[in-house]
Amino acid sequence: MDDTAAPLPPVALLEALYGGLTQEPPWEAFLRALAEAAEATFATLLVATGPAGIEAHVTPDVHPDKAGEYDRLSDADPFVGLPEGQVVAFQDFVSHVPPRFREWLDKSGGGQILGVDLQAPSGASVRLRVTRDQSRPDFDDAQTSLIASLIPHLRIALDLHARLTSTQAERQVFSSAMEGLAVATLILARDGRILRRNAVAQHLLEDGRFIREEHGRLVPTMGAASASLARLLAAPPAPGEDVRFEIPAPDDPPLRGVARALPSAVYGDGAHVALFLSDPARAEGPDAESLRDRFQLTPAEAALAVQLAQGAALVDAARILDIAHNTARSHLRAIFAKTGTHRQGQLIHLLRTTGSEFDL
Repeated sequence: MDDTAAPLPPVALLEALYGGLTQEPPWEAFLRALAEAAEATFATLLVATGPAGIEAHVTPDVHPDKAGEYDRLSDADPFVGLPEGQVVAFQDFVSHVPPRFREWLDKSGGGQILGVDLQAPSGASVRLRVTRDQSRPDFDDAQTSLIASLIPHLRIALDLHARLTSTQAERQVFSSAMEGLAVATLILARDGRILRRNAVAQHLLEDGRFIREEHGRLVPTMGAASASLARLLAAPPAPGEDVRFEIPAPDDPPLRGVARALPSAVYGDGAHVALFLSDPARAEGPDAESLRDRFQLTPAEAALAVQLAQGAALVDAARILDIAHNTARSHLRAIFAKTGTHRQGQLIHLLRTTGSEFDL
């Protein structure tokens, strides 16, 4: 059946379909509503993202044992490889049912099945199955047309779900990486409320030498910095621009940071500014012994790596270590090879991250 000619599906089904994007597992309410609208026993969504087979099997209200049994028998399912994007009836497509699968159909009460196979843009293979007890009449044109009308919307919903899943996975990866960096990250609302923080920021807040948390808000330890912070939150940098600032402490060098504006639509809770702060307690990076153990550096290479991690230029590091500049360059090439880095900035980032891991 040509899905472009299908009638519009009921609004309630569309609401359940798109509303199911954020459910876990996804689309239970939609499948339940579809089964009711199609006068079926249950509806199932099966997703396979690779050659390993089914990775998601959503059948609301079905007994877990039945779903588990299907997972074990899925390779024997003859109702697969349907013409893409077409509604097909089981009895019109399958001429031979393997005995093991027939036994499963009898136990699950699924004699009448309508199916649609879709290939998602993400590469996932998606099967929608609507099942009616074999004691009831066959599905008719009304149920077939109903499912056909949903196909364009299923394509959109599946693509959106793949994008959401990908974005969430990326956020988790980046969040985990940020936790390990020696950079404190804070996201603040206009009134100074702390909306997000990483582990390094929490360390600074608990240390209290530069900043602390009072009633959920960021407060500089030295009162003179409070007015500067308030002005920064009231007039954040323009989109795409950074503002550098310092937060002083009574007996320490100032805490240096960068402020960056966030679009107001990013957070519903009013997030406005992201602060990135370098923790002076971690600015020195790892010690030479730690680097020797972790990357199998020689003593001379480890000494150079420590100087670089502390922010010294290569020529200055050579002078501090009293070695020739060419010798320092030779050591640097060896450090690149042993750490798997290719540029000095990339190396310094790795060294400082390594230092934060040893300090924790």
